[in-house]
Amino acid sequence: MKFKLLFFTVVMSQWAFAQIEGYEFGFGYTYTSPIGTMNQNIKRGNGFTLELNLIPEKINRLAVGMDMDYTIYGNDNSKQEYTFSDGTTARMDIVVNNTFLNFMVGGRYYIMEVEGNNIKPYVSVKGGYSWFRTNLNIYDPDDNDHCEPVDTDILMKDGTFLISGGGGFHWDLSSIFKKKDPNRFLFNVGANLTLGGKVYYMNSDAPSQNHNNHNHSDVNAQFINTQTQVVHEHHVGYVYSSFVEMVEIRAGFILRR
Repeated sequence: MKFKLLFFTVVMSQWAFAQIEGYEFGFGYTYTSPIGTMNQNIKRGNGFTLELNLIPEKINRLAVGMDMDYTIYGNDNSKQEYTFSDGTTARMDIVVNNTFLNFMVGGRYYIMEVEGNNIKPYVSVKGGYSWFRTNLNIYDPDDNDHCEPVDTDILMKDGTFLISGGGGFHWDLSSIFKKKDPNRFLFNVGANLTLGGKVYYMNSDAPSQNHNNHNHSDVNAQFINTQTQVVHEHHVGYVYSSFVEMVEIRAGFILRR
């Protein structure tokens, strides 16, 4: 039975790979602009994206695969007196980062195929999951490269499912780099509307006018004053909740084989 299952798996794998004409690997910059209620809590986000797509042999206008988008949408830096586990204290750099990670699977369909045309527009549809996360890291200010934090904590994390749709175009760079084969090195520009379920997230860089509404709660971290030995709380951000609503604009490069 095990041999039959292994044989079937190998045959199906070979059949699946036989249907693939090639693949493409992409990377680039992502600018995220929240809309709707989320726009009240997040100004913007900057990040990078990686994608891997397969191109079916019989439908070479189609590319299917997955992509990952990592975005930072808020950051706070301050200096506070930090107490170590042995009771000693030191002035440390406190860094709070607000990020989200989108993992999506879907496809891209090229609207037209014109011989000799270097610009190829496409539409795309995909779905996946988003992880929102806020990390607090404590760094030694004497460690200039900040290679490792002396302490770290997850202040907030949540997630939700996403759907996304949009379009863009590829520009074949063989028109500039004459030694490159056509349809191998591409410049990609695209935009997507991404919607998802309700999610809770932190932000220390939210629009100030939104701090007065009732759709948030304060988050504080405890530190100690080395002169008075009095423990005090340092405000590190707010927790908000909203549905995921954002527009993503991407620009980057695609290597195709």
